[in-house]
Amino acid sequence: MGIECAVIAGIFVIFILVCFCTKRTAWAWATLPLLLVPLTDFIIENLLITTMKMEVTAFGAITALVVAVAITAAWVGFYSGHLDHKRYKATYIGITNVFNVALAAILIENILSRAALDSVIPA
Repeated sequence: MGIECAVIAGIFVIFILVCFCTKRTAWAWATLPLLLVPLTDFIIENLLITTMKMEVTAFGAITALVVAVAITAAWVGFYSGHLDHKRYKATYIGITNVFNVALAAILIENILSRAALDSVIPA
């Protein structure tokens, strides 16, 4: 799932750059927290495990994703104070947190299923 997360993060980076170029900095800063969860998974899977050949346990990967979701939730809560209308705040907080929690749940399920397969198949 590392490549998929890189694609998700790439789409968000493009969106953030377009927002900065069109002088919509508020939208760029609002989109920035959405990068953390897919970027964390990409770093764990592609940089640490594949490239550097480090051993990352399922517990370590899951902990990193949960910490990324917690940081994102705090970041979203902090940034929502900069939004003008109460309706925008509620929508922003709800959508960003649902996206990050859903993505983290999918990634955690993937990590657990791979860990279960690794424990069943003899080396």
